Amino acid sequence: MALHNLLTCAGFEGTQKASALSTVASGCMTSRISLVLLFFLIAIIRKWGAEEWGIEFNFWIALGLGLGLYIILITLTGSIKIALVIGLIAALIGGYGGGMLFESGGEY
Repeated sequence: MALHNLLTCAGFEGTQKASALSTVASGCMTSRISLVLLFFLIAIIRKWGAEEWGIEFNFWIALGLGLGLYIILITLTGSIKIALVIGLIAALIGGYGGGMLFESGGEY
């Protein structure tokens, strides 16, 4: 089983002869950008999905589950789509579930 490393881009396609242009166009850079996208999606969900409707949402549990599961799945599978969808679902479950069990996480 090949492992994919987000820090060194080892294991991703096209990283054997790494140049600046091939690193930008590779799956490694796409997975890094989608990690940032997942963070902003969780922040937008907290703002518009929880604060505007008055629903409790624990931001820190959502970040921990969503980003943590995303990094684990990228490392094991290398599939950006699967990792992004499962990371977003885990963030939603962790954020709203953690908001019901614990307080909102001190955002207010």
